[in-house]
Amino acid sequence: MSSFPNLSNLAGYVKKALDNRIGNIQNISQLNAWVRVSSGVGGGLMLLSNPNFGLFKAAGENGSIYGNGTSSGTLGTTWGGGPVYAETNDSGFRPKPNITSIEIDEGAGTLSRKASFTITCYTKGQLDTLCEYFLEPGYSIFLEWGWNVPESLNSYSPTLGAGTVANFQSFKNVNAARANSNGTYDNYLGFITGGGISSTADTYEISVKCTGFTELPAYFMGADNSEDSENDEKITEPEYSTSQISGETNLGKKRFMMAFNRLPSNRRTTRVSSLIVNPLVANPSNFINVDETVKAKVNECVGGTELFGISLNDEEANVGGVTQEFPSGTEIIKDESYIRFGTLMEILNQIGIEGFMIGGNIVKTQINTKTTVCCAFPKIFSTDKKKLFIPNKTAPLFDLVKAANSPTDNGVSDKAIDDCSVVNVNDSARPIMFPAAGEIANGVAGGRVIVSPKVDGTFEALNKKNGQWGFLDDLYVNLDFAKGILETKNFSMRNALYQILNGMSAAAGGLWDFQIMSDENDTELRVVDMNLTPTGPQEPYQFVLAGVNSIFIDASLDMDIGGAKMNQIIGNRLGQTINGSQKDVKSKDKVGLFTNKEDQILKEVRRREEPPPPKDATPPEGPTDEELEEAKIKNLQLFLDKVGLMPRPHFDDKYPFEADLKVSTFTVAYNDQAVFEFFKNQNDKTAVQTEPGGVGPIMPIKFTFTIHGLSGIKRGDKFKVLGLPKNYETTGFFQVTSVKHTITDMLWKTDVEGSFRQSR
Repeated sequence: MSSFPNLSNLAGYVKKALDNRIGNIQNISQLNAWVRVSSGVGGGLMLLSNPNFGLFKAAGENGSIYGNGTSSGTLGTTWGGGPVYAETNDSGFRPKPNITSIEIDEGAGTLSRKASFTITCYTKGQLDTLCEYFLEPGYSIFLEWGWNVPESLNSYSPTLGAGTVANFQSFKNVNAARANSNGTYDNYLGFITGGGISSTADTYEISVKCTGFTELPAYFMGADNSEDSENDEKITEPEYSTSQISGETNLGKKRFMMAFNRLPSNRRTTRVSSLIVNPLVANPSNFINVDETVKAKVNECVGGTELFGISLNDEEANVGGVTQEFPSGTEIIKDESYIRFGTLMEILNQIGIEGFMIGGNIVKTQINTKTTVCCAFPKIFSTDKKKLFIPNKTAPLFDLVKAANSPTDNGVSDKAIDDCSVVNVNDSARPIMFPAAGEIANGVAGGRVIVSPKVDGTFEALNKKNGQWGFLDDLYVNLDFAKGILETKNFSMRNALYQILNGMSAAAGGLWDFQIMSDENDTELRVVDMNLTPTGPQEPYQFVLAGVNSIFIDASLDMDIGGAKMNQIIGNRLGQTINGSQKDVKSKDKVGLFTNKEDQILKEVRRREEPPPPKDATPPEGPTDEELEEAKIKNLQLFLDKVGLMPRPHFDDKYPFEADLKVSTFTVAYNDQAVFEFFKNQNDKTAVQTEPGGVGPIMPIKFTFTIHGLSGIKRGDKFKVLGLPKNYETTGFFQVTSVKHTITDMLWKTDVEGSFRQSR
């Protein structure tokens, strides 16, 4: 369960439980934990860990822990409460199987909660029987645990039923049980997805791995999970023929056919091809530069003519009302092509089953991105045309004419580009653009609720100003980039989607931290941007690091900065220079975590690296006209290598592209990270001035702590820690990104990891 992209406060009962532990930690440490592991196979099997067997005894007169001289004790009970014995009796007076350890992990890198546990068996007969219940992949597992206190045991039922267990698929019911027990009880419902067996001289150990119901797309949605070629032929569709494409009069369907032909062969399935009847998918706005004929027509406008490598003539083209001459052989449209991310997800979601019913709820195996928003800034653009196009009409102006007429000008201007949005043919009222138009107010953007339904009242609504956010579905992915990932054999949907999302983020300066998470009700997967900067007016809960008021068993603060982020920091410290006429990116413009004082060593290094003043003040001779012309051609080629120019998707091969290239083409990318950082930094300074109540993105600074077990802490919750360096107390807070429960030797521990966000 996750509250991202929201910030949330600890639930009231969690705060109360934490407060009650202050100064009372010795009493808490004397508690014993109990665990029950239940299998849904046949009549069910419940194993209990607590040695107080009188509390959890097996029903029936013959129920026994150690058995007799010919057989071992009961394994556990059926869901109805009757005793269950090993199918074969190979040893007598042997104890019942024991749950050795259990771990439940709700981490930042997981789709939903995962669990693992181990069971120690004392006879071969016990092992054989328990394998039937706990090592058969795909069967349901229900885990329960808590403290041996009345509040916890009130949530414990001696018998179980399929309906009772299935109700806990809804996190509404899970949270109700947590609240009713004041955080002393918790449970987990999932599937068996792995495990193993090990042995010692006289015992066997079964290890079981479980996966939450919502993570099943990772298993159902594979690229090529069958080596059966005959089966592949049944689901694979052939490419559309040239005559089929040329004979299609609907431009959206025609572009869909062209894009379909470029998919990997194992993705050209019947279900994918059926999307052609969906006008929201078969829409020309979803596909950019997939038509080779259109690409050739645009390049003919500027390319001139060559014969045997000799230029016969240059070509003049109209660019924004200006007649511009281009060298012969010039190609302004390269091979890159793009598919809208929302359309790519429609294709990916055709893999596998659509969903299944559990406990009265439909658990969808599709991944929802329709409400996913991610952070932005007004002049955002892509820095890698081989991965991403950001349709931003307010991006910096990348001027083809300026680059073609100067030996040095990189064509970049802080003026807004004329229009880099894409006309949505079927919905002209909502052009596709990023950042999106308008604001996010209380979690609602463009009429869409972008935050899953609240589990309780602790979530803080997301609010963002115009220009600071956009819909993930409105970004465009390079088709060849996506195809290369989807061609991989036997990939999981999780890994494939993460590769695509991470590549998109890399092309935007690492601006996004995409995670695939279950919604608050654990019935659907969705993609979220953990770097989205929400507002947080409510004061976070405050822990105490050390002393009598500390409830931590362990605690640590760690800083782990990745390579890309470290390069940006060092670059800023070194005063990285923007190519061309842009200003330098100075480290003094950045807000430091602990200090903004000048680095004296770097100051001296820079001083020594400054070139000495020239001894001869005689100005050098200027370049000849021929040298100047060669420099212009070289500068234009450098510009074209960096920039991505594409024909507008709603124009077909009948459109007169030669009329005005500025109208018929637009910019999709500019491969220069330094230029990107300059405009991003300018926006950061503006945001600091205009959003005093805002919250910064997640930083690579983590605080991890361990407490005695407590249910109800969730990803998204805010907290502070008294006792850390003062900047952590005064400049921001930590947001929970991972929660893990472990129960070993009757001790329940909860491990929490939080990442730091600065307040603005």
